[in-house]
Amino acid sequence: MNRTGRITLPSSLRKLLRLEGEAEFEVEQLDGEDALVLRPVITIRRDDAWAYSPEHIERMRSAREDSRAGRVRRLSEEELDQLLEGRGG
Repeated sequence: MNRTGRITLPSSLRKLLRLEGEAEFEVEQLDGEDALVLRPVITIRRDDAWAYSPEHIERMRSAREDSRAGRVRRLSEEELDQLLEGRGG
């Protein structure tokens, strides 16, 4: 670590973690230990955060499971419009 607190990761570690260019990390200090955990993170726009909520992730998991099991129904554009109208949309 340099005097300004900057840490440089060796190129072998960056390759192993598939880190390219600049990267952001979450830093966690392990309780009772002189150790840090650095986790690479990706910053997303607040407007897009809903897609990563536990509820949405579960809905997507369930939808993929339904699709794999063949529990799907094809709708025409008219049927989709009717569904939207029924929701007030």
